[in-house]
Amino acid sequence: MRKYIFFFLILLVGLLSGCEGEADCSLSSVSLARFQFLDSKTHRSISFTQGAMVTGIALENGSETTDTVFNRAESYMSVPLSYTDQTTYVIHYTEIMRDTIVLKHKNIPFVGNVECPALMFYEVETMSYTTHALDSVKLINPKITNEETINFNIYYRTADTE
Repeated sequence: MRKYIFFFLILLVGLLSGCEGEADCSLSSVSLARFQFLDSKTHRSISFTQGAMVTGIALENGSETTDTVFNRAESYMSVPLSYTDQTTYVIHYTEIMRDTIVLKHKNIPFVGNVECPALMFYEVETMSYTTHALDSVKLINPKITNEETINFNIYYRTADTE
């Protein structure tokens, strides 16, 4: 009987020491595009005094889906992308004043560890935008991952304070 208990304990220790424990999964499992708001003349960071609401529009199976993806007064925004190959953002400054940014991108599935959930990374291929309130948009980093990096600079014309 002692032989079986000893054998069982050795087997149990071997199994427990072979486990890696918890997988080293990334803290952020969502890839977000980060837009920084800047003054077009000085290139300094600006903030909206009132929150600019941003809606995302995705076309899936021929139907349009719209959702609010950002609604804060900050000097930047981090927003998700669509799983289709195009993401459209509408920045609502007021009820009638708005700008639209359209990104065409390649979706890149990523699995770093089989014990962790799969991620979706993106690579921006083309971009277009309107210029009702904003001056221009510059692509800084086309690779959008789950790391916090600036991907776009949005430049606004602001009143001179001199």
